[in-house]
Amino acid sequence: MENFNTINTSLCESTNRIQLGLLCFGHAKVGTEWNGKIYNPIHSRLYYIADGGSYIITDENDRIELQKGNWYLLPSGCSFTYGCDSFMEHIYFHLKLYDVDGFDLLRKFSSPVRYCDENADIDFFIEKSRSFNITDGLKVHNCVYSVLLSIIEKYDLNLKSRKFSPCIEKAMEYIQRNLSAQLTVEEIASYAYVSKSALTKKFKQELSMSITNYVYDTLMFEAGQLLSQSNLSVASVSEKLGFSDQFYFSKRFKSKFGMSPRVYRRISPM
Repeated sequence: MENFNTINTSLCESTNRIQLGLLCFGHAKVGTEWNGKIYNPIHSRLYYIADGGSYIITDENDRIELQKGNWYLLPSGCSFTYGCDSFMEHIYFHLKLYDVDGFDLLRKFSSPVRYCDENADIDFFIEKSRSFNITDGLKVHNCVYSVLLSIIEKYDLNLKSRKFSPCIEKAMEYIQRNLSAQLTVEEIASYAYVSKSALTKKFKQELSMSITNYVYDTLMFEAGQLLSQSNLSVASVSEKLGFSDQFYFSKRFKSKFGMSPRVYRRISPM
């Protein structure tokens, strides 16, 4: 028998760059009070309908019934209205599947998608929704990964890990570790060991946006997380993210999400 050894470091490198972030996980029973509007969401939502049902209506006016025995992926960036005519029991996740640039790969879905799974272990998710054990968290993480892979394969979504110049990767790393509205292009360029003009040009070429817009997009995502996952006041969130003016922060937030930080906080747990 001929010996051989196939080594594929390229595939490992590509997949190691991609991460699944679970931002929120819960189990809920809701009635007709479950209604509202989600505008330009910063993260994706994944629902499993255990009983009853509800609906969402996309900006294209497509009504999608959320029915028992199905997973539904509502991708980031896809605005929708939601409501319940009677009652619904469901498991829900707020999540991101992201590459090194920090943006959600699931955004490539242009509209909500469905995956039938009548044998899903609802009791497992209900039990784990009350757990604070890290091992349980890893088990849930693994199950969500499996569901997402099934959805990606069903709809033949082509995931590609983007390649960036070393200076761009260093710049994004610095921004994410030192996130603040006070960050300057000069500071970021210095960390990446390139000139301000060179980094500005590279950012435009490889990400199709300016460094400032990338920083503010990242800031607004973090602001949304803090508003929905913490008890910090709007003023405290603004200060934590380096905004010297709470009103300017609120203006930028509303420009991004179509609603004030206070309204966003009220509806985001959906």
